[in-house]
Amino acid sequence: MFRELWCSGTTRRYWWAMTGLMAAYIPTFVFAMAKMHSIQSPLLRAVAALSPMPFLLAAVYLEYLRIRRTDELRQRMELEAGLLGLVASILIVMALGLLDGAGVVKLPLLLAAPVMCVVYIAAQVWAHRHYQ
Repeated sequence: MFRELWCSGTTRRYWWAMTGLMAAYIPTFVFAMAKMHSIQSPLLRAVAALSPMPFLLAAVYLEYLRIRRTDELRQRMELEAGLLGLVASILIVMALGLLDGAGVVKLPLLLAAPVMCVVYIAAQVWAHRHYQ
């Protein structure tokens, strides 16, 4: 199941490119989060905070290219999973934001991205099972 769900349209070059991007993104993210509060200049602080973004943009573009190389059914599955994941994650993040605003829980905004990723993966599994 793993191969059909996650490896459709992938090549060895894709996996190496994605691995390289994530291997560069993770230390950049950790370094940026650790050092950005100690930087005095607002402009340099903004540059440090946004330094992981080029790696994420490249990963998104790489994923776009992977989806473009697949057949129409797989593209439809990706579209449905993306839309379902977007709607569900917006609702979850909105609920968490409202709870945070009410003082019930204290959550950082940075938590939104992992929540969205988990919901997207669940939507991918749902779309794959729906068209099986």
